[in-house]
Amino acid sequence: MAEESKTTVLAALTANAAIAAGKLVAGLLSGSSALLAEAGHSFADTANQVFLLIGINLSDTMPDETHPHGYGKESFFWSFMAAIFIFVAGATFSFFEGARTLIQDVNHHRTVFELALAFGVLAMAFVFESTSFSIAIRNLRRGARNRGWSFWRFVRESPDLSVKTVFWEDGAALSGLIIAAAGLALSEATGSEMWDGVASLLIGVILACAAVILGLNARHLLLGAAAAPDTRHAIRTTVLAFPEVTGLPRMLTMQIGPSSILVTGEIALRHGLTIEQAEDLIVRIDAAVAEAAPEVRDTFWELRHEADARAARHHANG
Repeated sequence: MAEESKTTVLAALTANAAIAAGKLVAGLLSGSSALLAEAGHSFADTANQVFLLIGINLSDTMPDETHPHGYGKESFFWSFMAAIFIFVAGATFSFFEGARTLIQDVNHHRTVFELALAFGVLAMAFVFESTSFSIAIRNLRRGARNRGWSFWRFVRESPDLSVKTVFWEDGAALSGLIIAAAGLALSEATGSEMWDGVASLLIGVILACAAVILGLNARHLLLGAAAAPDTRHAIRTTVLAFPEVTGLPRMLTMQIGPSSILVTGEIALRHGLTIEQAEDLIVRIDAAVAEAAPEVRDTFWELRHEADARAARHHANG
């Protein structure tokens, strides 16, 4: 998953870096606030891809004494930073450009060359963004197939925020390009820059929505979200399938990285097991869990005899 995420982010980084300068030049020459808003968007997206690459690389750091469960949440943190940057550097700048254009109400007399450059850059950007978007979709579909999920369920619930960030960024970018082209065309057709300003404001709204979606996804995982319901079901079913196990009174899971899960719980055992047999059972349980849910990295089980587990449940229920 990490390699697929890195490929998606690199593709997006290349696309955004290639078109950011073009949008800026075209925006400055044509005086289009929508194009300048799109330039700010592309520069923000380029910085975001750097954030995502940092997160992907740092999340692969091996566990140590200060972080015994590894650094998987680095990718969640840097995805959250990307969401903030989309809002601050992308949406805010777009709102500013739109408001400035509407307040100043200055008409721009664009030459044929300036218009050709502006629409040409928008068309080029659309091609690059579409390529990056298709790569993100392909990787999301592959991930959904591997999990047996629908595409949109994977988009909603997958902990791989790097690919999801590129997906939402590129989706917002493609929508913004269409709006920028429409705003510029309407401004030229009507002679009023109001449409260009409105287009810039709409681009800001789209970017703000994308930032909120990504920020909420990152917040959910940073706060210690549990594993997906089907993963929890697979773990529980696997543990209870052992004849020595009579119950699983408590099981907690936490997503500690895009492809790593921490599991803790209490296992109720039948009477008569020796310490050696219990230790061997734990080894076999962990091996079975790893096969049923490969993303499980760490497990911590507390063993209890069935009578002790019943007593503990009775005490908890008062």
